[in-house]
Amino acid sequence: MKRRFGVASACHAAGLAMAGAEVADAADLASHRATYRMGLSASRSGSGMANASGAWTYQFIDACDGWITEFQLVITYAYSEGGQVATVTDFLGWESKDGLQYRFRVRQSREGQVTEEVEGAARLNGPGQGGTARYTRPEVRNIKLPKGTLFPTAHTIRLIETANKGGRILSRPLFDGQGEEGALETSAQIGRATTSQATAISSPLLNSPAWPMRMAFFPVGSTDPLPEFEMSLNYHANGVAEDIEQIFKTFSLKGRLESIEILPRTKC
Repeated sequence: MKRRFGVASACHAAGLAMAGAEVADAADLASHRATYRMGLSASRSGSGMANASGAWTYQFIDACDGWITEFQLVITYAYSEGGQVATVTDFLGWESKDGLQYRFRVRQSREGQVTEEVEGAARLNGPGQGGTARYTRPEVRNIKLPKGTLFPTAHTIRLIETANKGGRILSRPLFDGQGEEGALETSAQIGRATTSQATAISSPLLNSPAWPMRMAFFPVGSTDPLPEFEMSLNYHANGVAEDIEQIFKTFSLKGRLESIEILPRTKC
C-alpha cells in the first residue's frame, strides 16, 4: 500500500506560475484542527481486506512566515484470512509562504515498531520552476523536482484559486515528502460548489459552499493510464476538507469529519 496520506498534499497547469506574494494571498486558509473517523469503503477482489478502521487527526496552522501541517493517521487493517495489523503514520511539514521552501518529517509504524522514517527539506528555484529535495533520512541523497512543482499548501491554494475562477481541471507535479519517490504528477477534477452536506457538526468553518474534487496521482514520467492512487474530498475556500476518500488499487478508505475547531492565529 502506498504511503501518501496528507490532506493538503492531495489537495493540484503548467504555465500558471505566480509571484510568491500572489500565492500567499490567493486564499485565506483557516488555522484549524480536525478529526476524521476512517473506515473501509470498498474492497476489490483479491485485496484480502476484510475491514479497516481508525482515525485521522489533522492540524493546520498559519505560522506567520509559513504554514505548518501536522497529522496522525491510525488505521487497523483486518484481513479476510484472519489477523489484523495496526499502523500509524505521523507527518509534520513546514512550508514558506512564497511556496519555495519546504521541510518534512514522516514516520511509519506497524504494530508499534517503526518501519520507516523519512526526513528532509526541499527548495524550488523560483515560482513555476523546478528545484531540489534533500533527504537526510533514511539516508542522505538529493533528487530533482520537475518544473512546475508545488508543495502541499501551495497546491491547496492553487486548487481553491482555480475553483474560485470557475476552473474545472488542474494538473501540476506535487512534492510532499511522503515516501522516497519524489514528486508525483497530479490531475484534479473540480466540480461545482455545493452547500455542506447535513452534519451534526456545527462550526463557522463549514458555513460556506464546498467544491467536490477528485485527484489522481501518477509517478513522474509514467505511461500507465491508471493512477497510483486517487483521492476525493470536498474543499471549502478556507482549506477545510470534508468527506475524504482515499482510493487505492484494491481498496478504499473513507473519512467522515467527526470534529473540528478553529485554532487561534499566531501573533506575528
